[in-house]
Amino acid sequence: MKKKLGCLFVGMMICMMVTPSSVLAEEISESTSTIESQLTQESTENEEKSNTAIEASTIDDTNETVGYEDSETKDKEVKLSYSVYNKKTGWQFGEEEGGPSLIQDNRIEAFKINLDGIEPELGTVQYRSHVASIGWQDYVDANEISGVAGKRLEAISLQLTGILKERYDLYYRVQVQNVGWLDWAVNGQNAGTIAFSYEVQRIQVKLIEKGLAAPGETTRPSLDFKQPNVNYQSHIQSIGWQTVKSNGQTSGTIGQSKRMEAMRIALDNLPVDGGVEYRSHVQSIGWQNYVSNNSITGTVSQAKRMEAISIRLIGDIAKHFDVYYRVHAKNFGWLDWAKNGEDAGTAGFGYQLESVEIKLVKKGIEVSEPSTRHFVQFKQPEILYQSHIQSIGWQATSKNGQGSGTTNQRKRIEAIKINVENAPVSGGIEYRSHVQGIGWQNYVSNNQLSGTVGQSKRVEAYDVHLTGELAKHFDIYYQTHTEYFGWLGWNKNGGVSGTSGYGFRMEAFKIIIVKKTSSGPEVSNNYKKAPSNISNYYLDVPAKIELKTKHYYTDQALRRGNDIAAGTVINVRGKILDRNGYPLLVTPYGNVTANRNIVVSTNKGQKTFMDVPFYNQNTYGYPNGCEEFSLYMALQYLGATKGQNVHQVTNAVPKVPSSGNPHDGFNGNPTDRYGFHTIYPKAFTPYAKRYAPNSKDISGVNTARFKEELMKGNPLVVWGTYPYLAPPIIDGTYYGSLKVANLHVWLITGFDGNTFYVADPIYGKLTVSEGTVGLSYSPNKMAVAIDK
Repeated sequence: MKKKLGCLFVGMMICMMVTPSSVLAEEISESTSTIESQLTQESTENEEKSNTAIEASTIDDTNETVGYEDSETKDKEVKLSYSVYNKKTGWQFGEEEGGPSLIQDNRIEAFKINLDGIEPELGTVQYRSHVASIGWQDYVDANEISGVAGKRLEAISLQLTGILKERYDLYYRVQVQNVGWLDWAVNGQNAGTIAFSYEVQRIQVKLIEKGLAAPGETTRPSLDFKQPNVNYQSHIQSIGWQTVKSNGQTSGTIGQSKRMEAMRIALDNLPVDGGVEYRSHVQSIGWQNYVSNNSITGTVSQAKRMEAISIRLIGDIAKHFDVYYRVHAKNFGWLDWAKNGEDAGTAGFGYQLESVEIKLVKKGIEVSEPSTRHFVQFKQPEILYQSHIQSIGWQATSKNGQGSGTTNQRKRIEAIKINVENAPVSGGIEYRSHVQGIGWQNYVSNNQLSGTVGQSKRVEAYDVHLTGELAKHFDIYYQTHTEYFGWLGWNKNGGVSGTSGYGFRMEAFKIIIVKKTSSGPEVSNNYKKAPSNISNYYLDVPAKIELKTKHYYTDQALRRGNDIAAGTVINVRGKILDRNGYPLLVTPYGNVTANRNIVVSTNKGQKTFMDVPFYNQNTYGYPNGCEEFSLYMALQYLGATKGQNVHQVTNAVPKVPSSGNPHDGFNGNPTDRYGFHTIYPKAFTPYAKRYAPNSKDISGVNTARFKEELMKGNPLVVWGTYPYLAPPIIDGTYYGSLKVANLHVWLITGFDGNTFYVADPIYGKLTVSEGTVGLSYSPNKMAVAIDK
């Protein structure tokens, strides 16, 4: 006869894992003894509870009992219960027919199963535990302890023996940390996890008659750890797709300045379901959308750099593993490790990624490498600076290219302060000043004072440079306004800006910071350093100077002009520098060297004198050759005869017939003794330019202009009168000009105040008053300045 058979549900307990600060290290046998001792004591106190069943399963709360037809078990009731242990909380006993049994710390360390209502020789239950750092223990029989106090229980295996094994299936499952409920195991299968280091938090057990359905899914009762692989591939500038790299290997290039343009990532050998998602920050695009499982992120054939990546796991794999990754970025090198969707790389700097490493790490394992700076977002640093100004004091702070100081007020900067704020990377700023009477001071940093206060000393120059990592990613540009020069050009990164050696004051400055991937101002003409022997020059402008020798005259265009005779006295208007940095004194007639060996400060009136050689036209047989001989004396003084003697130069004059137009050439011949024979400036000037190319017709000017030309070292051929510059005698007109019956041409070679020096090719060297010269010259006001 068969009785109605039921199934005994033996199930769940919950515990939260709290790892003790010290774990019991006894051998399994010693731990078992301890647990049994504690169990015995608690069993005595709870005698009525020791054989009860634990809380019924939420999946199947059937309260039917199991019985047997065998005469030995007839009318007997088989009872299955279990108890769980946690070192901190102690034993928690099962409650019969669904009573709760909980562990406060939610971590099971040991358990035992009680089997009543059947004789041992007819069958029993056996069970074993997989324990942290120990592994699988041996099977024990009913009412014996499996597990170790102080060590987490990670998996279990249960089986029946004897008649029980023939008639029933023993189903059991566990709830595991980071996993939840696994599927049902049956008859000796493993339930739990191996090598994940996860603790068992609940256990559920069911006896089900052979042939009846399982209580639930049986596909995945346990998880055995295996290390998944992460595989990745980079597309590199001028290389293309590289070979696949895996598990922390470097993909990309280092030291070749080649950009990563795209990549693919995939997982294999997974112990659980899941995949990987990833995205890229791309040049001129920004963050792309996430792609997954070997799809391409980035761009191909667009020559666009990847600047950052983000990688994350999806599905069950994300519960058990962390994905770590780091990138090698231009100008940063290897950044720290990012993980689980964090951004890695840079944005806003314009820096390319050059290589990447990726690895999967089991959760709970600490990665020793730093992970504080895996992504750097660009932000523009601010540069702040301040000037201490003569008679003003400290001005308000200027920043980011604003001017600090004064212009057109002739006020010196006496001290400066400079600082950087809002930098995206570490670092600072250093600067120093070149100070009047001191020279270069030592460097100071980060808003410290450079220069002097209260000493009335001018700053003449300075330099600035960034420090630390800031200097790797940014350039600092600065520009200076100085006395005399005004705004100089830009300098950068430690180059000197300003002047030295001239005694010029620094009056204003401005500073900007530019990231290295952007273009800054052109760097040029930013520092004016006086030549080493500048002390031999006038730096303070004298009112007048007298030339001690000749050969040191320079014209307005800073080119060498005609020499000025020694003894020349010139009014001085100011000072400039020549192309080699030497001072020139500005005069109304051009610029003269300020070298103290050449010029000397004086209070004398203006004068100049050119000691031209004298040639008498009559002595050489040219009674009408005054124009040609005046020219020849000038050319000899200027060294511009081109090797020709006075006869060659005289005979080279352009000629027209005796009655011809003197505006077109010499009418007649310079050797003619009688008649009105001459050549006027229109035809004479081209004749003079054959020898002195810069000669010019200055007809019509007054005698003040004569002095300007003489100060430039230009002798003057003047159409005047004879003898001795007598008053002109007018005899009508001649080819459109007044005919001066006593016409004569002579050379003016200098002046002293209101007296001119004249070289007359008939009467010799004369000194003539300015008024007499003006009267003699007045009828047609004809003159040519001879300038080589």
